[in-house]
Amino acid sequence: MENHIKKKQIKCIVAGGKTGGHLIPGIAVYRALKEKNIDVRYVLNSSDIKFPVVKNIDENDRIFLEISSISRKLSLKTIFDLFKILKAFFKIFGRILNFNPDAIIITGGYISNPVALSSIILFKPLYILEQNSVAGITNRFYSLFAKKVFTSFEKTLKIPEKKVIYTGNPILYNEKIEKGKAKKFFDLDNYDKVIGIMSGSQGAKIVNNTVLEVLDFLKNKNIGVIWSLGAVEYERLKDFDFSKFPNVRIHSFIERMDYFYSAIDLVISRAGATSISEIMFFEVLSIFIPIKNSPDNHQELNAKTLVDKKVAKMIFEDSLTPDILINNLTDLLDNIINYKSNFNNFEKKNKLPQHMIVEEIIRGEKWQY
Repeated sequence: MENHIKKKQIKCIVAGGKTGGHLIPGIAVYRALKEKNIDVRYVLNSSDIKFPVVKNIDENDRIFLEISSISRKLSLKTIFDLFKILKAFFKIFGRILNFNPDAIIITGGYISNPVALSSIILFKPLYILEQNSVAGITNRFYSLFAKKVFTSFEKTLKIPEKKVIYTGNPILYNEKIEKGKAKKFFDLDNYDKVIGIMSGSQGAKIVNNTVLEVLDFLKNKNIGVIWSLGAVEYERLKDFDFSKFPNVRIHSFIERMDYFYSAIDLVISRAGATSISEIMFFEVLSIFIPIKNSPDNHQELNAKTLVDKKVAKMIFEDSLTPDILINNLTDLLDNIINYKSNFNNFEKKNKLPQHMIVEEIIRGEKWQY
């Protein structure tokens, strides 16, 4: 009689939310795990439903955990923050215990705290995705307990080097669209040059206000514009008369980033890790306006990785004026072929980051299929 051996169903938990920067890499890894027929649950905040990317998480796989923001500075408030983490921990611990995962993966942010704490108490293997060039406070602390930390940049500060594996940052849309098709998607196929503008999921007033002042320049140069205003800024600017600018397409949020990056020749953007990763994958020239006083100055350091390779320029908020923005735009667009050739200096990987991460976890845990 043939001897049948039933293989164990592998289970994982992924946690990360509250911002697109934490959600997108987590969801990309979640999908890669599902492709391997691994049973996965995703821990997120109920407010994350506002992000269209959440639809990539199967409804039955979602675990909602309520936890509000936590201060990065030590103060009397730290005591209350610890209480928040413990309260959230007691809410999630039973769910994790019952699910009994074989590994736990976090992307950082305060929603990852109680999940990572559960992994330590339950002796579950912990893996971390670090998006920025300087590790965030949550990932920094839990890296001491993690088996591996997967990084977006070749050099990532404030985590143990012996645990680091440089994979790049997972993104959801990773297929380049033919440029003409992508431009037509935004009804901009009659424009020779197209630029994109992103100021974050909520929007950045300082960036958007400066762009408003260069719209006449862009119209006169016959440059198409795809502008993601951000949710809050979209509401603020809803009464602005954009009809005067037939070359401009405004959005609260752009879901199909593959079409966005494939359509544009240049992007004006904040310097979040997900934006950097998408820009590198689609090889788009950039003008970064990093958030002033971002934690550990990580946005400036993120941007510097592309500025140093001469595929991007950086303008600090305190220096941002319409004239300076126009000068940078003009230089990049007038010399687009020379600047784009510098993308050849980047290390090219044969696999997507999420596939590298999942394969590394499978190999490290010696899971059998």
